[in-house]
This record gives sequence, structure tokens and C-alpha cells, in this order.
Amino acid sequence: LVGRQLMAPALPPVAEGEQPTPSAGQVARGAYLARAGNCMACHTARGGEPYAGGHVVNTPFGNLVAGNLTPDRATGLGAWSAEAFRRALHEGISRDGRLLYPAFPYAHTTRLTDEDADALFAYLRSLPPVQRAVEPHTLRFPYGTQAALAVWRLLNFEPGRQVVDASRDAEWNRGAYLVEGVAHCAACH
Repeated sequence: LVGRQLMAPALPPVAEGEQPTPSAGQVARGAYLARAGNCMACHTARGGEPYAGGHVVNTPFGNLVAGNLTPDRATGLGAWSAEAFRRALHEGISRDGRLLYPAFPYAHTTRLTDEDADALFAYLRSLPPVQRAVEPHTLRFPYGTQAALAVWRLLNFEPGRQVVDASRDAEWNRGAYLVEGVAHCAACH
């Protein structure tokens, strides 16, 4: 089981200009979701450009550095496809096939619909590109290994979309979708 988790295929980069043009409504929806998820808190370094990454998350295992979410082709999401972005949100797997660290709350964003994942991606692609390479993670052994991430995933990660509770009304279900998904409240609380 661990071996299977270590063999995610890389997804090819998207050619420049190959991305479809999102609607204004889709970008607005994505902006709403980015605010609800407070993506900027981790993906903006103190005094840095919004969403350009570089914020360091100090953990007992070492330091994680948030990535650049702007559409810069070299250092951000500019070469990512919507499919690759959905895979990161839903499965915790990067475009290059690496397992992502759970500081990125994919255990929660796995609940997002494909439509909302695409809207969030459309919003991030609408931002000005910022060329900013971020420092690599510095984690103690074995925490910085893909094998350790695969074991963590086996014990702690269950991918899947949000399930509607038919015994509750639409407002309650909407709140649950936000709290358990994009807002990832349980990550801290």
C-alpha cells in the first residue's frame, strides 16, 4: 500500500495560452473560496506579494515553506492544468507526482466539488504572476521523505467529496461544506 502511494504519475505542464478563459463568475467564486480558506495566510510571506509563497510554517519536525500560487510559469502555478490543481486539492499530490505535506490542508480540500476547485484555480490564475522561487522544506529525517508521507496518508487521509446530510437543511449542509472543506477549521480546532 505504501508503494502504491509513492508512484503517482507526473502530469505534463500546460502550454502557454492553453488554459481556457474562465468566466467572471467563476473567478469571483474562486476569490470567495480563497477568502473562506484564507489561502493568503500561508501563501504570503510577511511583507511579500500576495499568494507568492515563502511563508515558513515551523513545526516540531522542521520547517515547511508555502508555495507560490500565482500564475508564474517558472515558480508558481502557471504551468499547472486544472486537472493537476484538482489532484493537489483532492488527493494531496503535486503536478510532478510528489506527495504533498499535510500542512497543505488537502485532507479538508478533498471535500471540494470539481467546480469549486476549478473556480479557485481560475481565481489564482487571474492574479498577477510573481516570479518568486521559495526555499525548500527543511525537515528532520524521516519526516522529509515521501515514504513517511505515504505512511501518514495511510493512517490519516481519506479522500472524498463532501456528502450531503439529507436529514439537515441546505443552509446547514452549506455551512458543513465550508467548515469541513475549504475553510479547514478542524486543521487547527
